[in-house]
Amino acid sequence: AVMSAQNFDVIVVGAGIIGSTTAYHLQKEGKKTLIIEQFTLGHSNGSSHGKSRITKYAHADTAYVALVSDATAQIRELEKKRGEQLIVVSETGGVIYGTKELMEKNAAALRQYNKPSEILTAQEARNRYPLYHYDDYSALVDPQAGVILANKWLAAFQDEFRRAGGTVSEHTLVKAFKEENGSVLLNTCKGDFRAPKVVFALGSWINKLLPDLPVKGRTEILSVCYWAPKNTADIPLVAPEKYPVHLVYQPDGRCFFSMGSVDVAGAVKFMLHGGQAHYDTDVPAGDIHERFIEDVRAHIEKHVPFLDTVNGPVNVERCKYTMSPDEHYVIDYLPGSKNIQVAGCMSGAGFKNSPGVGRAVAQRAMDQQPFTDLSFFSLDRFKKRDSHL
Repeated sequence: AVMSAQNFDVIVVGAGIIGSTTAYHLQKEGKKTLIIEQFTLGHSNGSSHGKSRITKYAHADTAYVALVSDATAQIRELEKKRGEQLIVVSETGGVIYGTKELMEKNAAALRQYNKPSEILTAQEARNRYPLYHYDDYSALVDPQAGVILANKWLAAFQDEFRRAGGTVSEHTLVKAFKEENGSVLLNTCKGDFRAPKVVFALGSWINKLLPDLPVKGRTEILSVCYWAPKNTADIPLVAPEKYPVHLVYQPDGRCFFSMGSVDVAGAVKFMLHGGQAHYDTDVPAGDIHERFIEDVRAHIEKHVPFLDTVNGPVNVERCKYTMSPDEHYVIDYLPGSKNIQVAGCMSGAGFKNSPGVGRAVAQRAMDQQPFTDLSFFSLDRFKKRDSHL
């Protein structure tokens, strides 16, 4: 017998943080919503697992400040509603190091949204943040920067989605999809599903299911390293309430960042933004080039000398990044469709903005005007350029 498709108002494919926040907003507004996930909820094959991420308001582009403002307000509401902490802000906030020009651009973007910041000289930064030694950089203080309790965010949005009556289909791989008669039919290993609107939040699988997208997501495997202080007396300094999250934009284009001890007790999570190219997201990452750990080690020795680089890292994990060629998000309709949206290429910067992204994408799926202009993230920027991008 032919089984008929199960019908929903909206189907969201992918239960990472972007898919989960989008589905939550749709279900909360009374849309009968289905999340389809090829693995299980909270799996570690993508980019949304793990205990911690950085949140910060400071961005050079105002499009991000709008998203993080909305996202943070949502999280504060969710904390009250659920009675659980979802963000830890250090007593001294966060500090970002870079050129004076870049710091001023960040400060200007923050001013547009009435968010506080402060620009320090290298010496002032050294006095205020003595753990960090960046002698030839300007610094920007973002007093509201902190650590996201990432796995708690993911679980919270998925839990709220289910409480609102949402449906989840795990272990469900989408094999094909087609748009017909004003709705979208998804063919999966668990039968067919149909909805007038679909959102693909596919992370590093973006090009597997959508090979014709005018952008190729670049997937990299990062080495996530944890480093303990040299002196055990300094362990209290790395608690997330004490340790100021930090980012540094180097002249060579590389970015390093660190955050307090949420994942590994008594150790700082310290990373390079970027890693080893990975060409097939369904194949587990093999041996990662030691260079990605050594680069972090050399950086810490020079700039954050209270951490132990001789006996560290105390732990190394792997994390998957998927980014677009210009490293900005992709949030748009599938070319030629007004019913299918794509939201992805957000690794390294997406988690803190995810509730805002989810709300905006949900608004579009309900044919509403999104609360913020999403044109900065549109696919048009790739269509106009050389086709080889």
